Amino acid sequence: MIRFQFRAVALSVSLAGAAVALTGGIAAAQAAMPSVVPHRAVYDLQLDPDRTANVSGDIRGRLVFEAIGNACEGYTVNTRFVTEIVSPRGGLVNDLRSATWESGDGSSYRFITRNFRNDELEDETDGAAVRADDGIAIDLKVPEEATFSLGSEVLFPTQHARHVLDAALSGETIFLADIYDGSDTGRKTYNTTTVIGARRPPAPDTHGVGDAVLGTLASWPVTVGYFDPAGEEPDTPAYEFSYDLYENGVSTRIVLDYGDFALTGDLSRIEFLDDEPCQQ
Repeated sequence: MIRFQFRAVALSVSLAGAAVALTGGIAAAQAAMPSVVPHRAVYDLQLDPDRTANVSGDIRGRLVFEAIGNACEGYTVNTRFVTEIVSPRGGLVNDLRSATWESGDGSSYRFITRNFRNDELEDETDGAAVRADDGIAIDLKVPEEATFSLGSEVLFPTQHARHVLDAALSGETIFLADIYDGSDTGRKTYNTTTVIGARRPPAPDTHGVGDAVLGTLASWPVTVGYFDPAGEEPDTPAYEFSYDLYENGVSTRIVLDYGDFALTGDLSRIEFLDDEPCQQ
C-alpha cells in the first residue's frame, strides 16, 4: 500500500554547513540567516508518468503550506497534504496535517502531526524538542510517552530552510545535514543532501501565479535527498524533493519523488501574509 510521508521540512529545504551546525554557533548564525517571507501557498499535484513505475491507477493531490513568524517570535509552519489514489481496486484519500513551531534561535521545537485515511485518524505524533549545550532532548507525548536525546549537530526544519536560502544567496552548491522534524513516530532523524543549481535571474511574466513578486526575484533549482540511516538501504534516498527556490523563500515547480513514483506540480495559488518585523 502506498504511504505518503510529507514533512514540513520539505518545502523549505535547507543548507547549513557543519561549522554553523555546532551548538555553540547556532544562535549567532541564526541571527544572520535570511528568513522565509510569511505566505500561504497551494500546490496542485499529479502523477508524473515519466518518473512512475509499478503503479496502477492514478494519484492526484493538493499541498497547502503556510509559514508565518520571525526570528524574535519564532516560526509557525502549517501544512496539509491531501492525496487521492484511484485504482481498479477502489479509491483512497490520505490527509496528512502538520503544525510546528520553532524558536528563532533554534533552541526549541514543537510539533504535532495527524494522518487521516478516508477521514479516519490513522496515526498521530505529538512532541517537543529542546536544545542544550550537550544535545537535544526529545519529549514525546504521542504515539507513546518517551524521552530520548539527539546530537547537538541536528537541525530543526526552519533552521535548515534558512541555511539553504543563505547558501543559495552565497553561491554554495551542496550541503549535508541531519534533520529532525518529528515526522513518522517522532523518533526518526534523516540525513540529507541538498544540491543547489545555478542562480536564475528574475523572469517577469513567466510564472502565472505570484508574478508581481516572484517575477522580480532570482531563483535556484534545488534537490534534497532524504536518507534514513536506520533503513534497509541507508545509502539510497527514502525520497527526494525538488523545487525552485526564490530569494524570499517561496518554492515553485515542486517534485516529490518516492522512487517507484513521483508527484509533480506547480504553484497554483499564493497569498503573501503580513510581515511583522522583529522588534528586538
